[in-house]
Amino acid sequence: MAATMNVVKRTLNVSISRGQDADGNPVSKSYTYSNVKPDAEPAEMLAVGKALGGLFDNEVTGFVVVERSILTEE
Repeated sequence: MAATMNVVKRTLNVSISRGQDADGNPVSKSYTYSNVKPDAEPAEMLAVGKALGGLFDNEVTGFVVVERSILTEE
């Protein structure tokens, strides 16, 4: 039995540094961008994430892609 997984929805999260809290721990804020094309290449998503992160005054601390997929049996 074989299975396939088809991506139906993606979101891109861009984390931006917001400084430190009272205890000295790093604080960040995440911005979520939805409706990312399911067939977008990783390099394209990274380039877009960097471009979006460049719009903020603070440093980009990371990128996360969240996918929703349909799992089917072949």
